[in-house]
Amino acid sequence: MMKATAFLAAIVAATTATAATAQTFTFQSMSNAPAMAMSNKAPDGRTYGAAGFSGSGETTWADGKKSKYTFKCITMSQPPHDAIFMSHMMCDVAAPDGNFFVTFGCNYMSADEQGCVGGLAGTSGVYAGKNGAVTSHGKGTASSGTGQWYD
Repeated sequence: MMKATAFLAAIVAATTATAATAQTFTFQSMSNAPAMAMSNKAPDGRTYGAAGFSGSGETTWADGKKSKYTFKCITMSQPPHDAIFMSHMMCDVAAPDGNFFVTFGCNYMSADEQGCVGGLAGTSGVYAGKNGAVTSHGKGTASSGTGQWYD
């Protein structure tokens, strides 16, 4: 019985430590007008396109602290729009405490609104070697969402 109790305590300690390392956050951002955009027609006549843009935003961490960031993104629609995502987007994010990439899959909800899910990959500072997950809702030039970083 003692061995089973010690084994269960070790499992609880291991899973509790893992769960405690996630850092959750919310964010709000604004993008500038696209610096570059292009479009074309697929053989079936549907339009697809790509754009590059930048912007800035603010993160609110679970403990209430706030931090600012800037970003540069590239997005491209995926004809014929019958895959799981209608577009893909990649963003390079710079913050005072480090840099990271976000890779999104997005679906359009209207002409100026989209919902996205994605992954985070830390490249420097406190984010180096970390990964995470993020969701985003965008309307016009504004977006907001939630996420979490894992150690």
